[in-house]
Amino acid sequence: MPFREQDAVKTAGRHLLISIERVINQVNWDDFLELADMLPRAPRTFVTGAGRSGLVARSFGMRLMHAGLTAFIPGETITPAAAPGDLLVAISCTGETGITEYIARRAKELGATVVALTSSPKSELASLANKVVAIPASEADIVLRAAVFEHAASLCLDAVFNVLSRRLKLDLESYRQRHANLE
Repeated sequence: MPFREQDAVKTAGRHLLISIERVINQVNWDDFLELADMLPRAPRTFVTGAGRSGLVARSFGMRLMHAGLTAFIPGETITPAAAPGDLLVAISCTGETGITEYIARRAKELGATVVALTSSPKSELASLANKVVAIPASEADIVLRAAVFEHAASLCLDAVFNVLSRRLKLDLESYRQRHANLE
């Protein structure tokens, strides 16, 4: 039987889904529920990460805005100064990403509460955090580890958004009013 690229892609996709599901099944959902409790209490939430974790951060920041919360991405030109009482959600698979560590350190110095989403709860980022939310992607397959972490983080943060939506009584019309309409 000849080798088919479609089969290789399908197999790789299934392997990735199995890995993501394994990680999701190990997540401590109480930590995400605690994050869902913290978000509406913060006057402003800043969400950061670098690379693919940064894309997850930007996506979550957008979801917070859709929920009617005030959210910013550090480094954007319209991002205001952080202050005591604000919340920073810092996302990094390794917990050792330089810019993410710096932003977390700076936020803490400014009196913000820092939540670290990481697969490395003993990392430098985790040591800076007031709250660590572990996404236990393993190092067994280093090539897939980051992808598994980011997909799992995105799914977990969408679950947080769904809980917030219910709590904040976000209906379809209020969601539509906040959704981008200049595109």
